[in-house]
Amino acid sequence: MPRGHRSRKFMLLLAALAALICTAPAETNLGQPRMPLLMPDDFSEFRTVFWRVEPAVPDAQNPLVEGEMPWDRGGVMTHGTVLKDPIDGRFKAWIICTPAEEELKSVVTQNPPNHHSRRLCYFESPDGVSWTRPKLPNSAFGIYKATNIVFDDAANGGTQYASVNVNPDNQAWPYEMFTYRGMYGRQQAAGSTRLYHYRSRDGKTWEELHGPISGPFDSDVCFVYLATDLGLQKSQGYVAYYRVSDTDEPAHVPAYDSPHNHTRQLYRTESLDGKVWARGEKIIMRDERDHRDTQYMELVPHQVPGGYLGVVSLYHPITQTLNLTLAASRDGRGWWFPDRRACLDNPPLGDYGGGMIWQSKNLVADRDRLYVYYGGMEGLHRPITDTRAENLRRIGADIVLDRPYGFLPFNSALCRASWRADRQYALVPAAGGPTIGTAVTSSRDLAGKSLWINLRTQPAKKSGHAGLDEGYLQAELLDQDGKPVTSFTRADCPKLTGDHQALQVRWTGGRASPKEAVQIKFYLKRAFLYGFDLRAATEGSSPRKQRK
Repeated sequence: MPRGHRSRKFMLLLAALAALICTAPAETNLGQPRMPLLMPDDFSEFRTVFWRVEPAVPDAQNPLVEGEMPWDRGGVMTHGTVLKDPIDGRFKAWIICTPAEEELKSVVTQNPPNHHSRRLCYFESPDGVSWTRPKLPNSAFGIYKATNIVFDDAANGGTQYASVNVNPDNQAWPYEMFTYRGMYGRQQAAGSTRLYHYRSRDGKTWEELHGPISGPFDSDVCFVYLATDLGLQKSQGYVAYYRVSDTDEPAHVPAYDSPHNHTRQLYRTESLDGKVWARGEKIIMRDERDHRDTQYMELVPHQVPGGYLGVVSLYHPITQTLNLTLAASRDGRGWWFPDRRACLDNPPLGDYGGGMIWQSKNLVADRDRLYVYYGGMEGLHRPITDTRAENLRRIGADIVLDRPYGFLPFNSALCRASWRADRQYALVPAAGGPTIGTAVTSSRDLAGKSLWINLRTQPAKKSGHAGLDEGYLQAELLDQDGKPVTSFTRADCPKLTGDHQALQVRWTGGRASPKEAVQIKFYLKRAFLYGFDLRAATEGSSPRKQRK
């Protein structure tokens, strides 16, 4: 090739690279601290804005673990704990497994035999994707001399809801577990539950500490946390989130779900020693913004700066399915839903998760992702129609059961889904398009501080007009009278565009807010505001050049 051609080709390549650098979104800088939790109490005024929930993205490697052994071929579910061990960095799971049942020979009014054959099993993984079944001591099953079975309570009604906590500071016994045992077989003492407390040196062999435990969680859905794992004082001991079936209006409960008009609601309680628990307080129940086909099964809290994220399991009796939605809280008691739609919805029936999605006890933060591990069920919670049953009734073209019957087998696999660690939901314009939405923060001390934002904007429309309706955000500082501060008005703020995890805002007046500024007014056009933070004006690196 002649030298001139090579030179021209090289110059064209440089031009293309330069264009790419100028137009590509800035790096997300995931090493930056997470922005504080964004909630309605951050604002005093909303105009034409609402909340966007980001759906969790199912892992490309799903299903991670499918049943293949005699004790788990019918289901590798959760009702337990998946975590990244802070001691050795390995991913570990203590989850419930069930045997297969190929033919449901029992009558429809009974639970399938494997409903009582829930065994607690242990799995390990170096990366959270590829899992093994370690062989544990004293775990024989049939012809297998060693298995990954931790507790085999099949003869006593099964095991479920294993809450495992890891405390690296306890060098002698760093692992502890709360779990239900003998759910449907053991005699239950008056005033007690079937929840037991264990400890372990290695997370594999367990020694009973106490049980059965006295407490308000006498059902079968309960997750127990160390208070310190939720950012509380060590002296507060433990916090439990659990489900209670309580009465509701008959119009809200399909006949084939509950003959007593009961709906599932969520409660919270505390204990100093894990033995005796305080009276529970109701924290989440159906309200007027919920569809009547909404009941609450599980709450998994995750501490973040400024409060807690929560992933909530929603039960839908009309379809006999479960999916997940997102909540947030300042104190772990009062919870708010950014949107009532699912953050992890069911795929079609017959796929893993098409019937039910049961999450594990913990959300797992790893690198730049936040993971929810779950048991994805191929089938429904209960049968909706079964012509072996009596008391059928017709609803439109359907023939449905007129009262609740036994559960179906939990044919399931271990799966996971994730979000980018700093983006679960955002404030967005409610109308979209060129219509601008605004939000004014509550009053706060802004003097001498700089504004950082977590932001993503939509690209310009496909049009012959360059840059038509490209998304942007602008910020304006207001004084105590609600008037724009000179040199810090909307006009003084460049249109902020692109994808930025932590972008420092600069006005013509500078980066540091003047002393008279007490509020921030955001202008959003086709923009998603995931969070904002106020930091010392010298904190962090200088802002990147804005794309215009």
